[in-house]
Amino acid sequence: MATQLSTREEVVDTLMQVFRDHGYDGASLSMLSEATGLGRSSLYHYFPNGKADMGTAVLARASEFVRQNMLAPLQEEGDPRARIDRFAAALDTFYAGGKNACLTNVFAVGEAGALFGERLGERLQILINALAGVARDAGRSDAEAQRSAEDVVIAIHGALVVSHAMGNTATFQRIAGELPARLLGHPAT
Repeated sequence: MATQLSTREEVVDTLMQVFRDHGYDGASLSMLSEATGLGRSSLYHYFPNGKADMGTAVLARASEFVRQNMLAPLQEEGDPRARIDRFAAALDTFYAGGKNACLTNVFAVGEAGALFGERLGERLQILINALAGVARDAGRSDAEAQRSAEDVVIAIHGALVVSHAMGNTATFQRIAGELPARLLGHPAT
């Protein structure tokens, strides 16, 4: 059994990794207990509604990271390219250079999709809107900005799925490097 984790934050981070590695539906309570070092009763102490509460906590933790480290730079004033670069750096950190599975994919299918799909859609729309705002600030029309923002989100999540499935981060790294050009409409430098 793993060493018992001391804080709820550590527990949630560990749960996030288990869900990334095994999917929401594939992560059994036994796996979650083993990874956290907590017995089932302790897990239920932290998460009274079981795995659904664990998923909610993981998504809340991920959302907070995204809000602070990805959305905040996009919503700042200033050079659009610099804002996209800060977004891309945080994206790289959150997904460990493409090694971590796409949480949208993990929580959008099966039982998780029924529980969390609507919330994921809302959060994706917030991200698309923030990216579109940067594209508009760079001089793109509303329609171009919206489409390029949607394309960027599709490319990021698709690259994460492909990289994870192939066990090779090259696709994610390529897409991350192309974010400025894809969003702002001019070549990355």
